Amino acid sequence: MYWPDPLNDTTDFFRNMVIIRHQPINEIIIHELVKVNSIEDFLSIKTNNVPLGSSAPPARWADGILYEPQGFPPTPEIIKDQIEGKIHFAAIEYTEMPQYKQYLKNNNNNVLLPIIDMSHNEATKQIAQWLKGQIISK
Repeated sequence: MYWPDPLNDTTDFFRNMVIIRHQPINEIIIHELVKVNSIEDFLSIKTNNVPLGSSAPPARWADGILYEPQGFPPTPEIIKDQIEGKIHFAAIEYTEMPQYKQYLKNNNNNVLLPIIDMSHNEATKQIAQWLKGQIISK
């Protein structure tokens, strides 16, 4: 027995069903790359202007790369591209960090930088692998 086709079935039950579809990202455009020389420098950049004892916005980690992307404001052009599967990052700051850690702590101002392990997400793994290639090619 086959599940009835909700688009062609004329009963009220199927006429009122919501169609759910997954449309993955097909392109990521990075407009500026900022290679940071060390984990310590990355931590300083991300935490120096944060109030003492607070937490900074989280960074992302995947496949040995610590990074933080900055997006664009949601203009009509950016939204149109997103609907078409294109994601724009204004910039990505990144550095190598071989092992994942839940957070880094800036001992100068007692600020924590939370780190999200994104290695379960295919798109972020591909970003990390691409960023690794940028390190090797320089």
